[in-house]
Amino acid sequence: MPTNALQKFTKKYDEYPDDIFADTRMSLGDHIEELRYRMLNAIKCLLAFMFIGFMLDFVGWSIGNRNLGIGMPMLDVITEPVKQQTRDFYYRKALKDADDKLAQLTDSAPEEIARIRQKLKDNENSLEALTADERLKLLGAPEEMPVFIPTSALEPAFGPRKKEAPDELAVKLRVYPAHITSLSSKGEGLLESKNYLTTLSAQESMVVYFKVSILCGIVLSCPFIFYQFWAFVGAGLYPHEKRYVYLFFGPSVGLFLAGVLLCQFIVLPGTVKALLRFNEILGFDPDIRLNEWLGLALILPLVFGVSFQTPLLMVFLNRIGIFTAQDYLTKWRYACIIIAFFAALLTPTPDVITMLYLFVPMFGLYMGGILVCHLFPGFKPDEDSESDSADEVAV
Repeated sequence: MPTNALQKFTKKYDEYPDDIFADTRMSLGDHIEELRYRMLNAIKCLLAFMFIGFMLDFVGWSIGNRNLGIGMPMLDVITEPVKQQTRDFYYRKALKDADDKLAQLTDSAPEEIARIRQKLKDNENSLEALTADERLKLLGAPEEMPVFIPTSALEPAFGPRKKEAPDELAVKLRVYPAHITSLSSKGEGLLESKNYLTTLSAQESMVVYFKVSILCGIVLSCPFIFYQFWAFVGAGLYPHEKRYVYLFFGPSVGLFLAGVLLCQFIVLPGTVKALLRFNEILGFDPDIRLNEWLGLALILPLVFGVSFQTPLLMVFLNRIGIFTAQDYLTKWRYACIIIAFFAALLTPTPDVITMLYLFVPMFGLYMGGILVCHLFPGFKPDEDSESDSADEVAV
């Protein structure tokens, strides 16, 4: 039956006159010249949008507004998920260390602290020489820290200072280093003063910025690039082929954007959070490189956008009579295995979390494609049989 459907589909070419491309026919040299012309126009559009992006980024940087521009704001959008999740990772770690260790601190006799410090000094300051209880006692031992206090701060309690009194008092406070370190770690998370993405070379950040700017230029100039591409290819298509392009173009763009947005705002934060949980469980501190994260943050949304084209492929195969909605439904188990293999192959990380983030929406789109094929069927085998019988009777 699919063979009959394809034959019926190809009969549309016989409905057109033989010389339908008389106005657009070109020699090989003319085709090459037309291709060069369209490619140059597309490159000019790309360079124009990149130049506009650089200018807006420069203006935004000059006035101190990072939201004004193209490349810099997009770089913030791409790096924000990993920054947020890494900041939360270290904040949770600081709270956990405070609950586990600082709560167990007890005051020890000065003689005991002196003995532990002498033992540590005798063993070349190797903490392995101390027992767990001794390390805990040393952690709770106060240390002297010199500070300067302005005498004006003491006036509310002791009255106006005398003329010969100094402006500052040098005193030594006894503080707990463990508490200061814990408060400093918490403050870094609340103030967002620490940058959790690192670069291993002086030029890495500049290279990353240019990559993002080029990508933004391609995205913004896509309508003009697609127009140049369509102007070159569309001249050689039949009217019904153009109709299929117009029919599938809108849903294709919508599904692609849905996949990219889902990945950017749901999948990427969830993936980073799940992967950092493994670091938290195993006791490792992550040191994430900017360039490595950019590779994941750029490739994964594109993978999701392309994968979300599954329903359109199903509808197309249904329209030309290769598969029906019933075929898709009866073979859902095979489709499940193929989608799982596809998700594991395309996701750039080897973890199962990222694979499931792609597998679940793809399988949902597969079921949605079955519904669309059922509501808007393509060639029906019964109609093909009836038309074949009618042809035989007419003969």
